[in-house]
Amino acid sequence: MSALSVRRRSLLLAAPHRLRWATEKLPPLRDDEVLVQTTAGAISIGSELPLYRGTARSGAPATYPCMTGYESVGRVVARGAAARPLRVGERVVAPYGHRTHGVVPEAKAIVVPDGIPDALALLAILSCDAAKGVRKLKPQPDEPILVSGAGAIGLLAVFVLHASGLRAIDVIEPRAERRDLALRLGARGALPPEEGADDASAYAAAFECSSSAAGFALLQGRMAHGGRVCVLADGNREPLALAPAFHERELLVVGSSDGWDYQEHARWYFDVLRGGDHDYARNLEALFDCHTTAGDLAATFERLATGAITPVKVLVRYDDMGAVR
Repeated sequence: MSALSVRRRSLLLAAPHRLRWATEKLPPLRDDEVLVQTTAGAISIGSELPLYRGTARSGAPATYPCMTGYESVGRVVARGAAARPLRVGERVVAPYGHRTHGVVPEAKAIVVPDGIPDALALLAILSCDAAKGVRKLKPQPDEPILVSGAGAIGLLAVFVLHASGLRAIDVIEPRAERRDLALRLGARGALPPEEGADDASAYAAAFECSSSAAGFALLQGRMAHGGRVCVLADGNREPLALAPAFHERELLVVGSSDGWDYQEHARWYFDVLRGGDHDYARNLEALFDCHTTAGDLAATFERLATGAITPVKVLVRYDDMGAVR
């Protein structure tokens, strides 16, 4: 297949609450590029929903139309002359968003091993973002660790911590089903905020994943003197303020964004999934507690925005590509 013969459809945000599919012909592939036909994607609720609503906090004003999404998996259907060793037919993960086809540099395409479902393959990207924060704090095996918020990034932080050999991991999360999933992924304990505020434990390291000012304040109040906090929440929902505990306990707070090395992390991630010493695969797949199709993406975003559905993460199948308009 030649890229010249492909008409790609991309989901664009034309304005808040206004999505449309745009169709374009693709130019010839560059020597180092591959053409990927999408089989599945994901909605990153924490990042994409504020953009859809028009409420995202950013250092620059929003410009429209803008592309949506960043997590896609599909099969290579064409490659440039120098795109090696990727082969036509191989399954890859790449950050090109809600599109029927992606054109990506070979170096940014992550090969998916046989036997790994699309849903787990997609998490190679966001789990790398969580892993970068873990690498920044370098928690030690004897240190108690607190995770505030058990959305997708918080649950992936629990996974990365546990798979890295850390066991004293506690989670604060208001929703019972998410607390249960945190425990299944390796958390030692999981409490609702009202109980977490009364707990006398003090933590040496913590990860802010709640995207909530109240959640961040509670976390700071639970830290030991000199404790280290990594803000993994992307901060585009509401301001996260430093509480009095930040000064009183002389806390170190660092930010983290994106991943550290997606290819290297993916090798570790897929090895962990195939290791068999913990049922990570089944429990990570449970993050996708809502499934939709490409043809229903616009309606799914609106259901998310109105609160009609409140999933951890949305899996998008491209089986109905012919229905995409």
